[in-house]
Order: sequence, then structure tokens, then C-alpha cells
Amino acid sequence: MVEGTGHTYAELVEELGALAGATKAPAGRGTGNAGALITRLVDASATRRPGAELGDAACVMSKEAAAAGPPASRPALLVVPSGTGWAADHGVGLVEAPDARLALAVLSARFAREHLPAAGSHPLACVHESASVGEGVRIAAGAVIGAGAELGAGCVIEAGAVVGEGVRLGAGCRLYPNVTLYSGTVLGQRVVVHAGSVIGADGFGYAASRRGAVKVHHLGGVVLGDDVEIGANTCLDRGTLLDTVVGARTKIDNHCQIGHNVVIGSDTLIAGMTGIAGSASIGSGVILGGYVAVSDHVSIGDGARVAGRSGVTKDVPPGATWAGFPARPHREFVRELYLLGKLEELWHLARAGKAFGGAGGRPSGDAGKDA
Repeated sequence: MVEGTGHTYAELVEELGALAGATKAPAGRGTGNAGALITRLVDASATRRPGAELGDAACVMSKEAAAAGPPASRPALLVVPSGTGWAADHGVGLVEAPDARLALAVLSARFAREHLPAAGSHPLACVHESASVGEGVRIAAGAVIGAGAELGAGCVIEAGAVVGEGVRLGAGCRLYPNVTLYSGTVLGQRVVVHAGSVIGADGFGYAASRRGAVKVHHLGGVVLGDDVEIGANTCLDRGTLLDTVVGARTKIDNHCQIGHNVVIGSDTLIAGMTGIAGSASIGSGVILGGYVAVSDHVSIGDGARVAGRSGVTKDVPPGATWAGFPARPHREFVRELYLLGKLEELWHLARAGKAFGGAGGRPSGDAGKDA
């Protein structure tokens, strides 16, 4: 449940229509009170029992959930998937959306509560005299802003965050507590970096010698495009000579490792615990599931998808869906799993002398076809 200061039914319906393609329910009893004030966004399960209030909004997230029938309670605004059979006759302010999850994203933004540091720079923050601080910037206690750093208008720097020498932040960026941006890092506009993340540390690069490993110093930086979001405790290493780059609107989850010289396109989603080794190239619109490992110098094409816990050891073509370790086309992976599941059955048939026609014989019957 999320509470806010309140928005009218008409305001929310207009925004849902503009951003999520939502429409009011067909003619019937589903029209809402345009002036009704909605102050809470609640989970749809709350509408399955009495108690949902007139000031509530809720989203039914799937057609399967909608098939359970109309809710017992009457929230002021209820979003359901397009084509819900009972939509026209249900007596609430009901809206149909082609993508209920997108509708939830729109509503959640309206009810989100911001917990911001006080305006200006806290007395216990350390801001170098040569740093450039834009209008409306908020800097919390314990934050450190290095020499020559540039903070665009409206940036929020929370407690304990460190912005290194010469780092540049575009307008509207937000660094949560204890984020560290090393020198050489550049953030576009509205970039969000969650607590504990480190951007711009040295990559893992060493040269072999008779005296052991000799460090390769990393002289590049990290560049994050507009509207990138980095989860908590994630690390992006600086490039060796070139920059590590993340394209606009890409989202990287918690506990991920992005190696030196990696280039990631725009609108890509990378789930938690993923590790991408140095100099890999990830295209635009790619989805990497949780715990994916990507080898160095591998390329993953635009629009490709890689299933969770996969290990990518060679290039993935654009638009392909791969899975497994080593990762391979999803259809091939699923067929191999099916055949592995047949091994014990074949073993029992072989012991019974039914799978093969004797020593050196050919497979016979259905067992031979499955093999």
C-alpha cells in the first residue's frame, strides 16, 4: 500500500490514457466520479475482501487474475486488463488497460513518496570550493564533492556519497547513501544510482611476468546515458584506455558486476547477480536474466534475451533467445534437457535387452527414435 497527498479520478484516468493507452470501461455502470480524491494505491488482493476505501486505486495485473471475477470492495479506481468480461457492469470507476503492468508503473509514480535531504548543502557535507553546484541541488550530511566536480540542477546527493574529482552529473541525478563515483565518471540527466554502488573503480587487468602479476592501470572512465538506473551494491569498472559505456534508459539490478571496456546499448535490462566480463558488447533492448555470466569480448546482439543462470561464452545473434551453460539457442537447450530426461529410461531398456538388438546392434523400436 502506498499513500499520497491525493489525485482526482479524472487526473489519473487522463494520465493512464496518455501513458498506458488505458480507456474507460464500456458503457454501463463502470464510470467513476471525476472529482473523487484518490489517496492510496493498494494491491489488488485488498479488493478481494471488504475494506477497500473510496480513496483507493488498484490494478488487476493479469487476465488470469481478472477471471476470478469482480472484487468484493469498491475502490474509486480499478484498472483491469483489456477485454475483462465483467468490466462494463461493475459499479466502480473502472479502466481497461492493454498492459496492466505499465498502468501500475504510471500510478506508482503518482503515489511515490520522496524522502529528500534538506535543500542546499548540509553543514557536515564536504564540498570543494572549485566544485560547480547547480540550482536546487541537495547535499546530505557526510557527502563529499571533489575538486572540479559538476552537479547539474536538481541533483540529490545523499548521506555518505562520494563524487570524485572532475566527475560530472547531469540535471536531476540522484545518488543514494554511500555511492562512490571515481574520477573520470560522467552521468547523463536523471541517472539514479542506489546505495553502496561503485562507479569507476579499476578493472581487473594484470599482465603476467616472472615477478608475478603486474597491474594494468586503467586510464579510461565510465559514461552513463540519460535515465540510466543502477541498483544497490553494483559495480561498473572504468575502461583501460577507452570508456565503459551504458546507453540511455538501461536498467541494471542489484549486485551486478560490469567489467572494464564493456559497452551496453540503450533500453537494456540486466537482472541481479549478473556478471559481464571486460570488453563484452551488449546491444540495445537486450534482456539478461538473473545470475547470467558473460565472457570477455563476447557480443550480444540487439533485442536478444538470455535466460537466468546462463553462461554466455560466444556471440549471441540479434533477436535470439539463448539459455543454459554454455548458452545456446533456447530450442536446442530445451531439446537437450528432454533427451537427458530419457537417458534413464534408455538405460533400463538396455539392461532388459530391448534398446539394442545385441552387441554392436542398431537401436530398435521407439528407444532408437528417441536416441
